[in-house]
Amino acid sequence: MTIIANFCRTLTYSLLGTLCLSFAACQSTSNEDASSNKKLPKKVDFNFHIKPILSDRCFTCHGPDENARKADLRLDIEEGAFALLDSAENRYAIVPGSLRKSELVHRVNSKDQELVMPPPESNLNLSKYEIALLEKWIEQGAEWKTHWSFIAPEKPTLPEIC
Repeated sequence: MTIIANFCRTLTYSLLGTLCLSFAACQSTSNEDASSNKKLPKKVDFNFHIKPILSDRCFTCHGPDENARKADLRLDIEEGAFALLDSAENRYAIVPGSLRKSELVHRVNSKDQELVMPPPESNLNLSKYEIALLEKWIEQGAEWKTHWSFIAPEKPTLPEIC
């Protein structure tokens, strides 16, 4: 019985030590530092990477609620995200493949308190990693996808066995 008790005690201390070290490591870096060190994915996926950012940071003012919507811009639907913002200046929120022509990129990177998105009074912000994801997604063509539940599953091809 003592062998089992010693084993359990050793295992418990080992697990607790690992948890404490992990917790300390997490506490030593800020969220901004941790998120900016993440490696960008090779292919940015709208449903997995971009929609959560837009939903958390942008839909409050640019989402489905007509009463809360600002600047007549909707980022929750494809037509709104790629629509013409200002015909006089030929501005679009998102231009697939062009960071320079995408107003979203200019706004999230702006240092001007009047232009930056999300606005300071919203108490929301984007990490460097999230901005990099948005930029990479736009550079890759800003492929918009419907909700994942409406996408038919594809059966993967089976690898050949030698």
